[in-house]
Amino acid sequence: MGKIAVHVQLPAVAGKGAELVEAFQSLYEGPLDAEPGTVVHVIHQAEGEPDSVVFYELYEDDAAVKAHNEGEALKAVLPKLAGLVSGRPVVTRLEVRNAKGVTV
Repeated sequence: MGKIAVHVQLPAVAGKGAELVEAFQSLYEGPLDAEPGTVVHVIHQAEGEPDSVVFYELYEDDAAVKAHNEGEALKAVLPKLAGLVSGRPVVTRLEVRNAKGVTV
């Protein structure tokens, strides 16, 4: 199996979308670099819906997904989410078929 993509929709508490995005900022200041199997990790806010926060993540393989999910970077950010998330995340695993910009 090739690379694994993960799409995560994370609903913010009304009016807290920017704070939710900010809570994840520390991930992009080095910790994700320590995950060699993490190829792409991008956080988005839906246009016109700032309380809809979406991640697109791309990993080398299942082992890299597991390493991210169990890693220190994610463990460090989870406590910062208290009071910012309004519901369960919707997580979709995707099998990469074709891509521009990365080798699949």
